[in-house]
Amino acid sequence: MPATRIRRSIKIQQVTANLFSAFLNGAPEVQGLALSAPGATTAGTAFTVTVTAVDGQGAPVASYDGTIHFTSSDTSPGVVLPPDSTLSGGTGTFTITLAGTGSQTVTVSDAARSLSATATVVVSSAPRAEQLRISGPATATAGDAFSVTVSAVDGQGNPVPSYSGTIHFTSSDTAAAVRLPPDAALSGGQGTFNVTLTTAGAQTVTASDVASSLPSATASLTVGARAADHLALTTSASPASGSSFPFTVTSLDGFGNTDTAYAGKVRFTSSDTLPGVVLPPDSTLASGQGTFTATLVAPGSQTITGTDVGTPGISGTMSVAVAQTVRSLKVTAPATATAGAAFSVTVVAADARGDPVTGYGGTVHFASSDTSAGVSLPPDSPLTNGQRTFTVRLTRAGPQTLTVSSADGALTTTTNVAVSAAPATRLIVSTATPTPTAGTSLSFSVIAQDQFANTDLAYAGRVHFSSTDTSATVVLPADSTLVNGQGTFTATLTKAGPQTITATDKVVAAVTGNVAVTVQPAAAAKLTLGAPNSARAGQSFPVTVTLTDQFGNVASGYRGAVHFTSSDLLPTVVLPADYRFTAADAGAHSFSVTLWTIGGQTITVRDTVNAALSDSHSVSVGLL
Repeated sequence: MPATRIRRSIKIQQVTANLFSAFLNGAPEVQGLALSAPGATTAGTAFTVTVTAVDGQGAPVASYDGTIHFTSSDTSPGVVLPPDSTLSGGTGTFTITLAGTGSQTVTVSDAARSLSATATVVVSSAPRAEQLRISGPATATAGDAFSVTVSAVDGQGNPVPSYSGTIHFTSSDTAAAVRLPPDAALSGGQGTFNVTLTTAGAQTVTASDVASSLPSATASLTVGARAADHLALTTSASPASGSSFPFTVTSLDGFGNTDTAYAGKVRFTSSDTLPGVVLPPDSTLASGQGTFTATLVAPGSQTITGTDVGTPGISGTMSVAVAQTVRSLKVTAPATATAGAAFSVTVVAADARGDPVTGYGGTVHFASSDTSAGVSLPPDSPLTNGQRTFTVRLTRAGPQTLTVSSADGALTTTTNVAVSAAPATRLIVSTATPTPTAGTSLSFSVIAQDQFANTDLAYAGRVHFSSTDTSATVVLPADSTLVNGQGTFTATLTKAGPQTITATDKVVAAVTGNVAVTVQPAAAAKLTLGAPNSARAGQSFPVTVTLTDQFGNVASGYRGAVHFTSSDLLPTVVLPADYRFTAADAGAHSFSVTLWTIGGQTITVRDTVNAALSDSHSVSVGLL
């Protein structure tokens, strides 16, 4: 018969005997302890036992008030026995954990009453944890905590409650703000923990046994960025002043992740406000990123800032080291200069702010609007440390330009210089009437000029006039001053032929000048007949007719006709026929005359039109 059925039969008999004894003898007396325990258990797994105080017939004795103590044949680490205890109503249930495998005993005893009971329990080995499992969400948001569950499981994937190892956590996200659980033990073979990752993208969380007794387990998830809270502007360029360069704008959350859903519009500003700066227009980003170009001008450290138009708190700034480059040639020259006098010109290779570019040593070339022969410009020359001073000499009075350019022509600067005349060294006398008529007023001008033919507007000398024509009838201007270096005067010359009018500074005689004219005779005012005082009858002799103007100049322009008469009326007399003067005559013509009558005779010649032009000459005619 099975042991369990035997124990039940004995217990029934004891209860019956106790009832009968109680009926005959009164209250029952504790005769022993009964210990009820499972026949088998698993090492490390708690199980319950029941202890009952019984009388001689095995019936419970509810009045029992003794203290019971537990012992076991299993002395392995991990054994858990109840503390010393009392029973309630003669019975009590307790929890025990055994660790050693095989047949073990559990004994309960009351030392004061010499009572005890022992139960045998077959302890089998606990399931063995073979691996770790970790589970968590497929997605998470950067900076937000999420839960992962770690379990120790056997080969079939069943949890192993007895696992008591320590778990350590690691992650592919090694950012400083990542929060992983501290090393911890599992409870009943599993545990739930909080994890916070911050780097967007595919990440892993790994759980490992600290003692390395089990393979680690890894959970994969995708971490998404938070909403952007700032912009990052970056460039790898070190642009030159005035040259465009690329840069990138990225919308980032607080952990530096790109917010690919960012839809804001970005406005660009810069610390560089010089003319020529080019920034992108307001723009949106594509998947949280955009590449743009900009042009900065001011050299040195400059910034470009991108700001969300709708949410100004979302912004970012980058610093850009703009390399100094030559943007212009600065030319410093005096506003005024004197013709022929050297003056200094400084050329500086300047950046966009006008500061010298000390590393520039390019060659510069000079040109000027003044192309006069006496101009002196520097030869093509290199700058030293970005600048150099040169000497220039201009000679033409008036507004002039000086142009400086780089050898390649890429840089050109022009400056204005007002050139004034040097002190006058001569007087220029000129007339529009180079062949005046004797006795007719002619106009002429006098200009005070320096050695470069510039009018000396500041000339204040007093001018005296003279002429090679010293005739009494000559009229010259009185001593005069010039206005702004020049003046217009009139003179009347009367002697035909080449003449000069000279103007001379009354103080500085070297300041002088003249004009040459050829005076033309005036109209004929007198006719003169030239003939010998005596002649022989019947022999020809020469006579000359000359026309002169009122000043005694031969009237070379006379074109009139003359007619001869004589007091000798003999038919053999020979007189010239009427004759018209030609240009070849130049106002005088010779003729031949033959008289016959002895004695004093006259020859008369007159203009055929102007009777006032006539003359007679007496000739004494003698014998042959």
